[in-house]
Amino acid sequence: MKNSLAAAVNELAKWDKLMADGRKEMNKHKLIIQNEATKDLENSKIKQVKYWGDEQNCAVATMAEKVELISQAYLKQIIPEDILKDFLKEEVQFKLTDAFKKIVAPLANGNYTEQTIADVIKQMNLEPHLEKVAKKKLKGRFEKDLEFLRSIGFEEKDAEHWAYFASEAAAWERIVKLLNVSGYKEGTVEFNEALEGIKQAVIVEESLKIGVEYEGID
Repeated sequence: MKNSLAAAVNELAKWDKLMADGRKEMNKHKLIIQNEATKDLENSKIKQVKYWGDEQNCAVATMAEKVELISQAYLKQIIPEDILKDFLKEEVQFKLTDAFKKIVAPLANGNYTEQTIADVIKQMNLEPHLEKVAKKKLKGRFEKDLEFLRSIGFEEKDAEHWAYFASEAAAWERIVKLLNVSGYKEGTVEFNEALEGIKQAVIVEESLKIGVEYEGID
């Protein structure tokens, strides 16, 4: 019994050390991938990128956003409570819903352009029939917009350019809609003050997560 217990302790120590060494090695290689992903995702609406090794080995880098409420009272001063309740979960403390995070995150981190998707489409100088289709297809969802723009003949760089601005315009439209239903008219002093108020009420932290995909290893 003593010998088997000692053997178990030795095996536990061995595997614990191997796991610690493995984590160090993983973190070293993750850092290389993270640095590359940071460059590839910078100034882009793409939130995920994949890097391939051999035999279907794949590293997946995903940009995540964490939206936190700094001032509940400040937010309540800007947005009426009967509207705000649809975007908050009241437990021990208020929690922002995903729908509200989607609206305020671009405002807090500056990822919006003060124009509509219709404005962006006008700037594309499309043929009348393509402009009509674009008004139906472009929704501010980067990946889908990119695919559509490629399909109507845009080169990759130009397609990314317009998909980027369509995404930022869609973010602005969501912000304007929220403030309009909250009683603020676009272009007024009160509207601009409400914009700044929301920026002060929330904070957005971005983090890059690295995952690994692979087939079974013998």
